Amino acid sequence: MGREGDGVEVRGTSLRVQFVYQGVTVRERLTVNGESLLPTPANRKYAARLVIEIKKLIAQERFDYAEYFPDSPKVASVKKDPSQFGALADLWLESKGQKGAATKDQYGTAVRFWKKMFGATTPVKDLGHTLVAAKIGGYPWPSAKTHNNYMIALRGTFGLEYRGAKVILNPMNGITNLKIIKKKPDPMSVEERDKILADMAKRYDERIYAYFLWQFYTGMRPEETIALRWSDVDWNAETVRVQRVRTFRGSETDATKTHTDRDVDLLPEAVQALNIMKKYTYLLRVDERSGDDTAADIFQRPAWHPEKGSGGGRPSPAGPWMSEREQRDSYWRPTLKRLKMRWRTAYNSRHTFATVALMTGVAPAYVADQLGHSVKMLLDRYAKWIPGNDGNSARDKLRAALAATKTSQHNKTGNGL
Repeated sequence: MGREGDGVEVRGTSLRVQFVYQGVTVRERLTVNGESLLPTPANRKYAARLVIEIKKLIAQERFDYAEYFPDSPKVASVKKDPSQFGALADLWLESKGQKGAATKDQYGTAVRFWKKMFGATTPVKDLGHTLVAAKIGGYPWPSAKTHNNYMIALRGTFGLEYRGAKVILNPMNGITNLKIIKKKPDPMSVEERDKILADMAKRYDERIYAYFLWQFYTGMRPEETIALRWSDVDWNAETVRVQRVRTFRGSETDATKTHTDRDVDLLPEAVQALNIMKKYTYLLRVDERSGDDTAADIFQRPAWHPEKGSGGGRPSPAGPWMSEREQRDSYWRPTLKRLKMRWRTAYNSRHTFATVALMTGVAPAYVADQLGHSVKMLLDRYAKWIPGNDGNSARDKLRAALAATKTSQHNKTGNGL
């Protein structure tokens, strides 16, 4: 079907909207999560309303092209006036192009939020401290962390404008982050760990069991585990080298969270997990990778989930894990519910590894090295699990020392009489 008089075009199985912006007629395909919006009657009515909305905003000089069509290649060609808040925010976002995909996506979300709150076409000079502080303070932030993360984008945007002698005029002066209460690690007990693994072995494909077995017995971050390749394993030394992460929509970075490679020693249970995965991924190759490393990812998803032998679940293609979300939502969460365990995130498998090691007397420096922490950070997070790892001998020594001091003081006092 051709163009409609309301600015809506039906193009096969998709919809396009047409309008004039900055003197040029433009057409944009409507999408939802990257997929074309189907030309159903309801969607066509939505598209017609959208055209009316866009034309109204253009007439009011308030239309933000990037907000309505963030994935459009035309966004880069739209004329930007850095005296307007939206354009300045977009420039700040462009300056962060060297960041990882996940970080850029989070920054983009924050920029869109601030443009909606303050208005993309609002002159920057009209955004004074009083207005900005009131808007920030009056918004019902879901958490202190969200507030603080969004503030990075806002501070960065105003920082482009207010530099040098103008810094005194920055409307962000005096606006501080919210205090975040640091949550203590909440590990599973040894009994809980073993029940979780036993239940997964019984109900799920063995590749799921192998993944969580590995998590509990290496303490690795999930974004590190799903990026491991067979070329990272040193079978002779019984170690695996952690040197990359996969964090966002399959994006991979050749660096860990601490930007330092490390070797993790393999316990027998970790070797067991590798042996389970061998038959599935060891002989696979990835031809499109650059360089000589074409070894496949060690841990990959099965083709069906969630429960083996149930005939239920939904099909999903076998292949690499793109993030830790599917493991958590499809396997971890149902397992805890089934076992009637108190909810904790799958990341607590890492905390469980750390606390079990410390409680059994493993040196904190070694545990820190395995986790990729500094010793200071390890002690800050896990100090409460260290007392008692030596059969309370440290406490007994302290009691004996205090008792000896008290006896000595008593004798001195007695001799003085």
